Amino acid sequence: MDIDIDDILAELDRDTTAVEQNSSSYPDQSDDTRGANDLALLKSAANTEITVDPTSNKIEDYQKLVTHWRNERMSPELLPYPHHLMARTLVRIQDRMEFIETLSMGYLEDSRELTVDSKLPLLCMEAELERLKFVVRSFIRCRLSKIDKYSIYLRQQSDSPEIPGFNRLDLLMSKEEVKYHMKHSNILLKLFNSSVLKHLPEELQAINDTEGSISMIDEPDWNKTVFILVCGGVLDETGVDPKLTTDDDGKPCYSVVIEELNEEIYLLIGAVYVIRYSVIVELMKDGRVILI
Repeated sequence: MDIDIDDILAELDRDTTAVEQNSSSYPDQSDDTRGANDLALLKSAANTEITVDPTSNKIEDYQKLVTHWRNERMSPELLPYPHHLMARTLVRIQDRMEFIETLSMGYLEDSRELTVDSKLPLLCMEAELERLKFVVRSFIRCRLSKIDKYSIYLRQQSDSPEIPGFNRLDLLMSKEEVKYHMKHSNILLKLFNSSVLKHLPEELQAINDTEGSISMIDEPDWNKTVFILVCGGVLDETGVDPKLTTDDDGKPCYSVVIEELNEEIYLLIGAVYVIRYSVIVELMKDGRVILI
């Protein structure tokens, strides 16, 4: 039985915006495809043959998934997609669905008559499965929402030769998200061109024009204030955290600099802080702090 990804992506069709592009700023590569149909691309992730590492810890994977989910919801930008973690999670969801279906039909019992006591473990497994599916569903919906919101920004950054790391959309997104993003950005730019830009003077038709005081492209708010928990515990091959230092009292901490104030501050392990996202973004991506 294949995993029913439709259940995980429920209600996405009517929540997601879809428009098309043909702008003088970018070449037209779009088809006349509706954005709702683009979401079908995400289903192929569940149909891909993936082998789960038997040594991987299910509890640790779930904790990592929840951390990615929290960071994604709280961060202003689209964070890198956890390819291997999501692959293992989808396979486990599929396996658990198959096991629950087999158990509910009585194939693993001597008698197919299930008592109240025998149904309790089944109900618990179904409840845990729904919890996991909720996290996956919310994680995907949050990412698609950011792809919709920053579609042109992501397209612009991926086309920029000055940012070589950013143009690797396959690292930032899943392959299904990349396909969705490219089609969505094409549709959106075509809409802007046909409805507004082509009616303006030629020198004003570039959607990425930066001469004006207001940018036409939505960008993440890098100075957004976020709550963080300093967790640490990221070690190198020698078993040492190279970024870990100590404050004046000898307590373990991380040192960050607020450039606007030219001030260095210490983030103590286990403490909670309210701080600008741009100050701690690298520590968050390293796993040394998490957003809460």
